[in-house]
Amino acid sequence: MLAGLDIEAPAGEGAGPAWCEDAERGLLGLGLLYPQAARLIVSRLAPEDFFLPRHQRLLAELARRVAAGEGSDPLLVGAGLSGERWFAEAGGKLWLHELTTFAGHLGHLEGYVTAVREHALKRRLRDMGERLAAGDMSLDEAEASLTSLRERVQRAEGESPFLDWSTFWSKDAEGPEWLFEDVLARGRGHALYASHKAGKSLFCLWLAAKLATGLEPVAVVWLDFEMSEGDVRERLLDMGFGPEIDLSRLCYALLPDLPPLDTPQGASRLMDLLDRVQARFPDHHPLLVLDTFSRALVGEENSADTIRAFYAHTGLRLKQRGLTWLRLDHAGKDHERGQRGTSGKGDDVDVVWRLERTEDGVRLTRDLARMAWVPANVTFTMTEEPLAFRRVDQDWPAGTRETAEVLDRLGVPLLATARAAQQALKEAGEGRRKQVLVAALRWRRELVEGRS
Repeated sequence: MLAGLDIEAPAGEGAGPAWCEDAERGLLGLGLLYPQAARLIVSRLAPEDFFLPRHQRLLAELARRVAAGEGSDPLLVGAGLSGERWFAEAGGKLWLHELTTFAGHLGHLEGYVTAVREHALKRRLRDMGERLAAGDMSLDEAEASLTSLRERVQRAEGESPFLDWSTFWSKDAEGPEWLFEDVLARGRGHALYASHKAGKSLFCLWLAAKLATGLEPVAVVWLDFEMSEGDVRERLLDMGFGPEIDLSRLCYALLPDLPPLDTPQGASRLMDLLDRVQARFPDHHPLLVLDTFSRALVGEENSADTIRAFYAHTGLRLKQRGLTWLRLDHAGKDHERGQRGTSGKGDDVDVVWRLERTEDGVRLTRDLARMAWVPANVTFTMTEEPLAFRRVDQDWPAGTRETAEVLDRLGVPLLATARAAQQALKEAGEGRRKQVLVAALRWRRELVEGRS
């Protein structure tokens, strides 16, 4: 018996079956028949708690539908999954109908949840034992995993999935609460995208390092799927960080060996990783950064189903944990139209930022936000030695200074109109975007007035 878990530790082939078929089918059947059952199931269990892959995928679809406020009856679910290969192989709509015949009475729901959860815990304990025996897990990591399992059991047994109205109205109304002022909202999901080489990773690494070395208790988990060790060293040294600075709260995983995060296996491994960090820094608020998001997935980037799978397996669990998370992504060919790939990339986060270079820094523009208190624009100027970003009220589009110098060289009058300046540039073969040209004209005037 493992302390605090009340489950017999599995031992070899005599440890019993790895799953409870009746409970898994019964739960899914109830979720398909009763919306209130679907809400409770997805609040108490994760897809990887189920043994069969098709059961995992169906629960992930139910979780997505519950989160989106969509119906979970067999007809709607079947229509939504009709193009999925795994669904057809499982038996399609006929399989869904068969699951409903195993549903039984709603009174069986709690028993089914308990059975599925306990079998899932046994499988995890067995896996831990095998990894310890193979030397793939340290004792400290095992202790952290056991602590996480114990806490999860306690939460599942002691918490109701419903709002407690006796305390609901006594809580303060939610207002602005920032992890990094005006950029990262505490406990929320964020997407930040930019064109190639615009500086999104550089800016966010500076931000993360500032948080990890600041006075506030914050622990950062950065999953880097792109850079090399040399790149990271060079950037941190440029920012003034070196061996004399304590970066222990910046838990940086370079090219991590994780399954894709739009799968149950990837979500489970990520949760284990976060458990270990939180066990190491128990009183710290966690920030997770995914750089770059598309490289952490296996599904097609242009498919909304990929984002739905990420949310069902990983995003929902990050939200339930209450941590802050940020995923970095590329802009599409037309950066004004949003992130590369499916438009569904903005559906599962609370804030979407578009980052653009300015003449001497970066500007963040809010594409969308669930909270009214997120600013429309945030601008930073970049300084060197050490490399840092400083918040400013005014910014200049990239190319402003260079365009102003061209206007000076062509002898364009200081008070010239934008149309006249544009014509002069065109005749000299020096075409510029109107936004940059207008900024360059203002730059020249303010320079003369001593304000630039």
